[in-house]
Amino acid sequence: MRDAIRCLDGRRYPEGVTNQPEPRDLLMRAHALHSEGRIDDAIASARQALAADPGYVDAWSYLGTTLVTRKLAFAEGLEALERAYALAPDDAGIVYGLGWSYEFVAYRLQRTAGRPYRDPIELYGKAAALLQRTVDLNPEQGLRDDAADLLASIEARLE
Repeated sequence: MRDAIRCLDGRRYPEGVTNQPEPRDLLMRAHALHSEGRIDDAIASARQALAADPGYVDAWSYLGTTLVTRKLAFAEGLEALERAYALAPDDAGIVYGLGWSYEFVAYRLQRTAGRPYRDPIELYGKAAALLQRTVDLNPEQGLRDDAADLLASIEARLE
């Protein structure tokens, strides 16, 4: 055996053995990198998880939330979160995450000089609908309360 190769999961395998990390392991790696402040590397690891499993809802959710909040890449981040929602429309955490992100982006866009790429009022409306859906899905109390509080805040802003 010549040399071993090191794979993303840190283990070494004999040359010729292709033991790719599981998408779950790649997402766990993304979270670890994120906690180290290595956001670009974390995003790359999440993208690898999605390349291996395009239907991996948690990876779409992580990628979208991270792009929105840490990179301020609103269009790409919301697209990823919308993909997660399309895959899991009855998952209260996914529904809440998209609603929260719509509100976050709307708030940021309202304070942007010039013409925003999307109408903040439209995004607030989408956020309100998804937060109401979160409440209607009857998740655990903490998530339900967070969704109701944010929904009330949005409704007050839109009056």
